[in-house]
Amino acid sequence: MSNTQETAGHKARDKRGKLIGFPGEGQGIIAVPHYIGDKAHLNAHGPKGAPGLYIVTFVLAKPNTRNLPENEIKFADALRGDSHLAITKPAVVVDIDPDQIDMSYKTASGAFLFHGYPNERGYLAKLISDPFFAGDRNVAERHASTAMQGLLSNLASQLDIPLIIEAVEVTEVATQAKSISFAAPFPSVSMAVKGAGTFNDPEFEHAVALYREALNSNTPVYRFLCFYKILEMSRKRRERLGRKYKSALKQTRPGEQIPLRDKNSMEKWLNALFYINRNWDDGVFDQIFIPEALGKKINNIFDSQLRPVRDKIAHGILDSGEFLLLDKTEDRQAVSKWLPLLRCLARRVMKNDFKEYLEFLNEDGTIEKANV
Repeated sequence: MSNTQETAGHKARDKRGKLIGFPGEGQGIIAVPHYIGDKAHLNAHGPKGAPGLYIVTFVLAKPNTRNLPENEIKFADALRGDSHLAITKPAVVVDIDPDQIDMSYKTASGAFLFHGYPNERGYLAKLISDPFFAGDRNVAERHASTAMQGLLSNLASQLDIPLIIEAVEVTEVATQAKSISFAAPFPSVSMAVKGAGTFNDPEFEHAVALYREALNSNTPVYRFLCFYKILEMSRKRRERLGRKYKSALKQTRPGEQIPLRDKNSMEKWLNALFYINRNWDDGVFDQIFIPEALGKKINNIFDSQLRPVRDKIAHGILDSGEFLLLDKTEDRQAVSKWLPLLRCLARRVMKNDFKEYLEFLNEDGTIEKANV
């Protein structure tokens, strides 16, 4: 970066298009047909769906690749899918010349049969369930996803290949209402960082490296641990500096209490952490400002909410005790629901702890003009 331009993007914030959910985190879209006449009764349950038969489709992708350009969202029929698992020709030639593979998997929720279909190169691209009964759309996705995660983990571990789910589509058989779950894309941004300086603080370097690792990962558990470690490192740093400097250290730490459910307060809190105007809407607010955190301080959230989740992850990997079942949808959701807020908390403590971080961004969300 050129040292002749210390800060770019110091003009008034540009209005951006609305985000489709919090960038990098789970999001979904539901398309619900509306019926009239003798089929009008099918409208009764709306997007949630009624008890009945559902089909769930899983679209696979290779690491660091996508089925569509980042800002395009389509349902499963329009997605190609890909993996490293060869199932038909031309990728692999076997005597029986199959055109698909069938795989079954049994969980506590029941037995599932999945049909695996190849892409044009012969590699496993999509897995589609047989119709099965579920109480509603969310239950169908949860039960099928738990089975699919277990099935793919079994295959990945034995074949030594990654098997990544990029999108999940749920179809209610009776109404043909479809939902698609995916990771929300990141927006394009303009340059707005300091162009020159010396960064020789190992803790700062470690914190920003953890943040980047989290953004680069598509694994919720790993992202959670990276962001959690930033908060943990901040706490230890503050304890160490507090002992060293005692009362002489009078560092102000704004924004470390989560606002209540007030649009202006939530928007102001976020604008102090993200330099572009992301045009926050209620959907993003719902993802970030979850009820368990409203009005609480970061340290309280860390101790009462985040540490128990982290301990369950650690016990499953490093120790004995109560642990998360990584392929169980409910346990994965327990991690994923904290990720949007946890990412914001990591930015908040880094901004308060390191003057180099977001130094161009004022607490009111305005940009500090460069001295050039």
